[in-house]
Amino acid sequence: MGHAHHFLSRLDRVSLPHVELALSLYRDEGLLRYLFDRARVPEGAERVALSLDHPEEGPFLIVTRDGRFVTCLGAGMKVSNLPVVTRGQIDAIAAKVGELRERMEAAKALAGGKGVKALLRRIYEAADELSREEFVAISALQPLYGFEFLHLYLRAAVELDEARQILLPLLRKTDKPKPIYDDALSAYWRTLWAMSHFAILATLDGQETFPPGLLDMFGEGGTFSWPTTRQGFLPFAIRGAWATARVGKPLLAKYKRFYQEAESELQNIDGALGILAIGMRHARLRAEAEKTLGADIPVKWRGTPHGKVTGAIRKLARGIAETDRDSPEARQACVRDLGAHLWVALMQSRPAGPLRYERPEDVPEDLACAVVANTFQCYLRGSQGLSNALTWLFMLTPWAARAAPEALYLPRAAIAAVHVPFRPDLTLGVLRAMRDHVAPGRRQAPPEGPARKGPCPCGSGKKYKRCCEETEAESKSAALLGPSDS
Repeated sequence: MGHAHHFLSRLDRVSLPHVELALSLYRDEGLLRYLFDRARVPEGAERVALSLDHPEEGPFLIVTRDGRFVTCLGAGMKVSNLPVVTRGQIDAIAAKVGELRERMEAAKALAGGKGVKALLRRIYEAADELSREEFVAISALQPLYGFEFLHLYLRAAVELDEARQILLPLLRKTDKPKPIYDDALSAYWRTLWAMSHFAILATLDGQETFPPGLLDMFGEGGTFSWPTTRQGFLPFAIRGAWATARVGKPLLAKYKRFYQEAESELQNIDGALGILAIGMRHARLRAEAEKTLGADIPVKWRGTPHGKVTGAIRKLARGIAETDRDSPEARQACVRDLGAHLWVALMQSRPAGPLRYERPEDVPEDLACAVVANTFQCYLRGSQGLSNALTWLFMLTPWAARAAPEALYLPRAAIAAVHVPFRPDLTLGVLRAMRDHVAPGRRQAPPEGPARKGPCPCGSGKKYKRCCEETEAESKSAALLGPSDS
């Protein structure tokens, strides 16, 4: 950019702090281009007024669309009919640019010379080992790959559905599949976690990620967070709740409808979780969210077992919203206390080090909250009613909805200290929970009496099918035929 002498000579019209801001914009072409793009300057506008203070009184910088600085107007000077980018927009977008530059440096360090593919591959390979530092680095790709992240999120959900169609019938026959299935179980585990990572990465820019009409992709009967909530485990659901809250208002109407029409326990959880998350993040939507959570269950469910469960879920969500409104510090203290106690317990058997704390009160709050967000607990209902994990999921949601996205991830050092390597039983635990929740009565009880291939109870040493079973079968046949004529 050549020196715009006319522009520079007019900087004496503004105060020193405003001169500093004006010069920072003048020297940063990348920021200026990003500013025009994010502020949605009208396509036909050849010049734009950048407000350094008051949106109407100025002072203003007049800039052409191609980034050439024209002049500086002092406070009180009018900008005629030019579109105005306010000081608030400039500050917010400049902060975003600074954050993106920091993340891009982290991305370069993480990828080394391997490029973008290495970062995207890491999302799949890391699973529950994706650290806070790695997430920050990968998130630098969001401005370029936001729509692709959304596509990958939806694709992962489809792949999990397809895998369940194979694995769930298998688990209705046996709790311990043969080792031949280990690779499939490992892939399922990685895809589960990748899906939850993509949910956050796709929505870092909130509703700007979603072009007009894109929300229709989820259909009338689905929500954005359904793929994460339906898994039944806290780490996936809390990431889906964060993403829902980040998008905010465009999703609220669908969640309200989904909540009122919910036909299952999981649908009730998903609807309540989404509405709670949106209301906790967006102050202007809070009253509407709380009103929806306070609605009675549909008449057709009253007095039924489903109605009882529905009422309990809604009472829980409503109670968390009220607690956060009346005593937000007390609610957050409960989350921090749980995470701190969990961390102290996890580290008891580890050698002394910077992350080992003897007392829960010494555990940093950001670490404690991240521990809860990554505790692998199932919230699907058991025989004793709603699980404690569901209570903690809803208790954690107000914090998660307002948190920075990287706050949901454990630092690299914390993962190194407590991470448990993958084993197929981790995936089997997820699938068994879903199997028993969706169809608890489908598994056939083993037949009474001795097993056909087991030892005969008469003590002969033969298999039952080769011994007394044959004798019993002959006796039954004789009884059916009746007495002989002889």
